Amino acid sequence: MTVTDHYPVVVVGGGPVGLTASILLSRLGVRHAVFERHQGTSVHPKAVGLNQRTIEILRAAGLADDIDAAAAPPHTVSRTAWYTSFAGPTPLHGRQIAVRDAWGGGVYAEEYAQASPSHYTMLPQIRLEPILRRHAESSPLADVVFGATVTTVKQGPDDVTVSVTDADGHTRQVRAEYLVAADGGRTVADRLGVAMAGPTNLIDMVSAHFSADLSPYLPDDGCLINWFVNPDFGGSIGSGYLYHLGPWTPEGVSKEWVFACAFLPDDPERFDEEAMCGRINRSLGLPDLEVSLHSISHWYLQAVVAERFREDRCFLVGDAAHRIPPWGALGLNTGIQDVHNLAWKLAAALSPPYLAGLLDSYELERRPVALAVAETSLYNFQSHGGVVDVALGLSPTTPPAEGWAALETLWSDGPEGDAKRATIQETMRLLDKEFHAHGAENGFSYRAGALVAEGGGASVPEDMLVYRPTSAPGHHVPHTWLATPDGLASTLDLVAPGRFALVVDEQADAWRQALSGVVHPLAGLVDLIEVGSGPGTGRARHDTEGRWAELREVGGDGALLIRPDTIVAWRSTGLPADPRAALQFALDTIVAPADAATPLPSSQAAAG
Repeated sequence: MTVTDHYPVVVVGGGPVGLTASILLSRLGVRHAVFERHQGTSVHPKAVGLNQRTIEILRAAGLADDIDAAAAPPHTVSRTAWYTSFAGPTPLHGRQIAVRDAWGGGVYAEEYAQASPSHYTMLPQIRLEPILRRHAESSPLADVVFGATVTTVKQGPDDVTVSVTDADGHTRQVRAEYLVAADGGRTVADRLGVAMAGPTNLIDMVSAHFSADLSPYLPDDGCLINWFVNPDFGGSIGSGYLYHLGPWTPEGVSKEWVFACAFLPDDPERFDEEAMCGRINRSLGLPDLEVSLHSISHWYLQAVVAERFREDRCFLVGDAAHRIPPWGALGLNTGIQDVHNLAWKLAAALSPPYLAGLLDSYELERRPVALAVAETSLYNFQSHGGVVDVALGLSPTTPPAEGWAALETLWSDGPEGDAKRATIQETMRLLDKEFHAHGAENGFSYRAGALVAEGGGASVPEDMLVYRPTSAPGHHVPHTWLATPDGLASTLDLVAPGRFALVVDEQADAWRQALSGVVHPLAGLVDLIEVGSGPGTGRARHDTEGRWAELREVGGDGALLIRPDTIVAWRSTGLPADPRAALQFALDTIVAPADAATPLPSSQAAAG
């Protein structure tokens, strides 16, 4: 069979990660094709939380207005709470066990606002994917094909060829320089022989997408997720959880929901729709609630990461590279951040070929993050059920009568009740790694790769609860607001699509002269950007909040080199004796990534 089509890049998989890859490649001027085996976007809600780093990516891609219009109203997603049920036959039913702020809401609002131009956003995957698809298909550089299954993958020395079968059974051969596997590991990883490692099939979860009018029964309309702890169902994992899906009225009322809980693998009711409706009614304590079921999804909890993220010209992203428990909402976010890391490197590698060395940094940078996130998410899952149930005196084997007695103690007067309530409050703090993991969400970093490393540290900060902005290479450039000729902009906006930004201040002319003298393929992708530390500097771009001089962590005569994905690639604390040589050294190092075991000392990084 002859090759009928050629693209610089082929993306296999048209879910949220593959569609984001398409949007980013189009912004970078890369012609490509997307092949998705399903006829349309997802029909089951799946992921819902989009953290600040992910929204920054979608914001830069021009999707912010569409995302905000479709997302849950912020006042409906600022908290999460635990209940025995919403109602029921005894005084212990319909009781709130605990409530806490989460995801940048409530007491965390100012902390999150200072960290990013974007806010944590709740948008179910069934509403996100159509937005991504519409934007992907609008580009003349993208051929987005649904109902197209990739059946074979064959790599050559200079290209990769895939066989694509359409809905009518017709097969064609498509050739590309590079392939991005965003197919959840269903085809490409298997064809390439890439294995996954980590705990798998830990628990059988079943989630149901349904419609119901819950507005008369909701105890708190500011909660995204309501968790149930009912001794009749073996505690929290068996009792399940509920979250709203929209679409939302202006008042924030939703009539679509997801309910999820654990089933035993041999439970005969796990595939029974009528039984699932009954399970929802029982957990909520609303036996007469009319439930209209849309879909049921069965999935096994696992925390696995691919043994490698690259096989020659093929790159694994999203679920093809890592499958992460949803506790902490890091799975989809990590996948979108994968393609943000990869897309600009693919664009650079396609012209000139010398820059293909950048692609060696993809696995170096992203796999350690995936391993850390998988471990964190698994910990969150294990802590969530274990910590809450243990604090209440429950376990999956606790007889219901004993469980209800333990809950009765929680609301009793006297020292025993006081102690149990204090334990529950302490438990809420222990769950910060799931609901207030600002360090894990915003503070991941690259310790080696397309950067001039200064050594030390880990991919995810030791304190996962606190985001500490830094300009150290491998970290995201810190955010603050700048006054510009076009109005307020974030420091993240200094970077144009596919371009590097050399951010300077007092010695702008010296750095400009140094950049003009550098002979390197990357030099043509570097824009020199002057940013003053205050309005008195006379710079067209200057700090409006008085934070930039501290956040940049270099002197006024120093420089930051920021990559197209807003990662700091190199910094110089001051003006070196030979700034041209320092820049030359930095660009050479970025294109030829050093191994994680051999970071460069900070003095060498600064002086060149």
